[in-house]
Amino acid sequence: MEEVLFVGAWLFVLTHIDTLIVLTAFCADEDYLRSEVLVGHFAGFTVGLAGAVIGAFIAAGLLQEWSFLLGVVPAGMGVWGLLRRRPEAEVLETETVPEPVSRIGVVTAAGIGLSGENLAVFIPFFAGLSVSELVSVVALYLVGAGLVFLAALVVVRLVPEARMPTWVDDWLVPAVLIGVGGYVLLAGWLL
Repeated sequence: MEEVLFVGAWLFVLTHIDTLIVLTAFCADEDYLRSEVLVGHFAGFTVGLAGAVIGAFIAAGLLQEWSFLLGVVPAGMGVWGLLRRRPEAEVLETETVPEPVSRIGVVTAAGIGLSGENLAVFIPFFAGLSVSELVSVVALYLVGAGLVFLAALVVVRLVPEARMPTWVDDWLVPAVLIGVGGYVLLAGWLL
């Protein structure tokens, strides 16, 4: 069980670098209350996590011992991310979202959008877990979601005017996806 939690924790950290960046941006935006960001973050995160659990049950039932081949998905997304890099990152100005419910909806939608790559990583990982391991990993991820939000608050407090370097989105996120996809493929093939 300790090994599963260790691997699960590392997968969570590696797949939530982009979430930390987005949450930091929301927390730094004076138009959003911290409570709106928190509620929206957990709503989007929960939808993505539920999708991964449901996808794992489907993958385990349909693919059984071949579910590790789903590792091709994050690896392919990482390669695509490296190939589609833009020479310069553009920052777009957005309009203020007027109502609290709408602002929570924006954060929730961003969280669901960020779950796409996480589904590609979590589904093959979850598919190989027992029910008790899956429950433990889901609990760990819920705690991790709270820690990501707290980390975003810390970043905003310590570095209020800092911007995330472009290499994070251009190089780090695709490299992590390739690494995770490779791990899923190799671990499944060896087992």
